[in-house]
Amino acid sequence: MRNSPAFLTAAALMAVFAFFASVNAASAADANVLPGTATVTGSVQAPKAFKAAKVYLMNTDKNVLFMVYTSAGRYRAVNLFPGNYEITVRTQGLASDTQNVALKAGARETVNIALREDALRPVRQGEFGSQSRGRDVQLVTYDELYPQGPGRALLEKNCLYCHGNNFFPSKQLAAPAWNAWIDVMMGGGPRGALVPPGTLDAQDREMLVTYLTQHYGPNSPPRGLKADAQFPVDEAALAKAMYMEYYLPLDPKYDKNNPRRVLQQAHFDREGNVWLVERTFPNRLARVDPRTGETKDYVLPDPKGGPHGLAVDRDGHVWWAEQEGYSIGRLDPKSGEMTRYPMDSSGATKGRGHSPVVDSKQNVWFTVITGDMLGKWDRATGKSTVWKVPTQGASPYGIVLDKDENVWLAEFRRCKVAKFDPRTEKFTEYEALTKPCTIRRLGVDSKGMVWYGGFNNGKLGKIDPASGKIVEYSIPMPHSEPYDVWADRSDNIWISDAGQGGTLIRFDQRSEKFTYYPTPQISDQPKIEITRDGAIWYTTRSGGKGAAGVLYPDMNNIKTFGAYY
Repeated sequence: MRNSPAFLTAAALMAVFAFFASVNAASAADANVLPGTATVTGSVQAPKAFKAAKVYLMNTDKNVLFMVYTSAGRYRAVNLFPGNYEITVRTQGLASDTQNVALKAGARETVNIALREDALRPVRQGEFGSQSRGRDVQLVTYDELYPQGPGRALLEKNCLYCHGNNFFPSKQLAAPAWNAWIDVMMGGGPRGALVPPGTLDAQDREMLVTYLTQHYGPNSPPRGLKADAQFPVDEAALAKAMYMEYYLPLDPKYDKNNPRRVLQQAHFDREGNVWLVERTFPNRLARVDPRTGETKDYVLPDPKGGPHGLAVDRDGHVWWAEQEGYSIGRLDPKSGEMTRYPMDSSGATKGRGHSPVVDSKQNVWFTVITGDMLGKWDRATGKSTVWKVPTQGASPYGIVLDKDENVWLAEFRRCKVAKFDPRTEKFTEYEALTKPCTIRRLGVDSKGMVWYGGFNNGKLGKIDPASGKIVEYSIPMPHSEPYDVWADRSDNIWISDAGQGGTLIRFDQRSEKFTYYPTPQISDQPKIEITRDGAIWYTTRSGGKGAAGVLYPDMNNIKTFGAYY
């Protein structure tokens, strides 16, 4: 039979089109590669099927990690700093040996990797694994961690929603010590009553202490909750994504007794640097230049002040709120000068500061977690004023401004979100639908909807301020711990979640779909910030390495490593 010339022409054309399509796709991707960086691609083979394995590319010169995921057994990593790399691949039950490669600026290298079977490693769930850092912690199921019996229901209702699943099993205390803890929760400490008055009678209290002593007494082993579920995998989404983590070095002068950096809350200045709060002793502010990986520390005037959050004003001054020093502080990075201001200029009240935010007039608003207050440092007068939140024991936590510069704050321990109108000085409170709950952080999208996470119950909530309507969505994974929620410029809601070991999650409002981006480390991410280009910054507070991290949901859209609002 004679071959058809038309058929041959069509087949040839299809091959040509496919070739040029692949060339054009590669060219388009390469067009977004930053000058002076390198690219590595390759295949990953394994003795059994796998999905979305993590490919770690550690730049040992700069102490910066790049991490991408495999898709259909291949991976691609772009915009890599020049230098020496250690490349490894890991996924459940599979691991690779380390491959070393040196990358020059502009290099395009192929590194193929073989996986071997590896022992399954149990993963710790939850934020409060940091309570047992450096200890041999046994990971068990929930019912093994919290055995059935009198007292469990009381613990779940009154304590677990606040402290998290791993807090109590990390302690080994006798009955008098547990009684002292309950005294603090019921109002015997500086924070006031965290368990509302009348919640526990004498019989309930005795039952609770008996349960705690029996299961978490002096001879009990330190345990943690094992994460049994696997994250849902969307290889198409993960194939585009890249993480970077900048590991902050230990300072020989300050960190002789610190095994790692404990970092919290990333914030950007106008020059594209990322600022962090350092919560080890001595307390510090840290600055990372994400274009070079260079870091610099600024020790605070009160090294035990306990800063929790920070913000940067229009002049580049960095503000923090102190938990122990009853002050808010300001750093001028150019001169190194630091100034502290009392939280209440009248001197009538004191409290433990938490998180600041700067408004358009450069006034600094801040929450006072102990004392149930909202505060404002006035730029014109240099004085601070505080207002009591209506609900006692609210423990004001995260703080944001909407487009009208109403102040929104999370009432951490009372399962509410409050709005403060600076013009009328009036509060409006909104109760979450699922109770009990703890709410840590808030976000506002472009339509003015206010978002929150139910840290203890795995809920994502949305408040419509105009109607007062509240909607909640269930985050799919068990034991989810949504810490922070924030909207990108497309109004996707990003969630930092310590549940099941640590992940960032994207929630698409239109499709109501959750997409998971598991983080490089097993860690919580206590505060996220999103750049104008859609990169999500975080810190690894409870992970093995203290880092400022960033997720690029699409590595082909990286325009700069600088972080800008």
